[in-house]
Amino acid sequence: MQLEISSIFAIIGEIVVYTIIFLLIAAIIGSLLIGYSFKTEKFVFPYFMLFSITVLETLVKALFRLGGMNDSIVDKVGIDIKNKISITKFRNTHVNNRLIFFPQCLRAVDCPSKLSPEGMKCLDCGRCEIATAQKTAESLGYQVFIVPGSSFIRRLVRKHKPEAILGVGCMTEIKAGLEMCEKMKLFGVGLVLDKAGCVSTVLNWDDFYEFIELDRTAD
Repeated sequence: MQLEISSIFAIIGEIVVYTIIFLLIAAIIGSLLIGYSFKTEKFVFPYFMLFSITVLETLVKALFRLGGMNDSIVDKVGIDIKNKISITKFRNTHVNNRLIFFPQCLRAVDCPSKLSPEGMKCLDCGRCEIATAQKTAESLGYQVFIVPGSSFIRRLVRKHKPEAILGVGCMTEIKAGLEMCEKMKLFGVGLVLDKAGCVSTVLNWDDFYEFIELDRTAD
């Protein structure tokens, strides 16, 4: 009996060792593919990279730091891959069934807007680009919201029941937002701020307008 128990533990030990070796090899390969994709903007084996980023995130980021690279590259490539996977389905939804979420930190420091149950209400004061962006997007059929946090987004999604979401935010917020979209069965796309922070953040507005204007040219 003791011999049988020892054999079972030996088998379990071998399984654990082989599993660790497999995960380490997968993380190394995933890290190399992520680094290549970041430099070339070409996605090779995107679903394998996504597996590496989601399941082996801690290990992959540790390998990046070990190699003297910024581990935020992992999040950036992960967002780019998810955008690429979702974009076709996003475009196939009717524009009236899409919501756009801007973070409140994108407003001017002296913004006079007030908080409402549907987020910050833009007063078109001309101190930032949000008013123009909101008018342009709404003319295409989007619903646009300026929100102070993820709790607002969840509540507005439950209220308006969209099929797709375009989110603007820092890398951490976009990453969490895309994960939320997956859980809520929504087609999510994210635009990452050029400059993050609590106030006076910066978005590449040309990228934003180019993205939404594709709906106009598609018509």
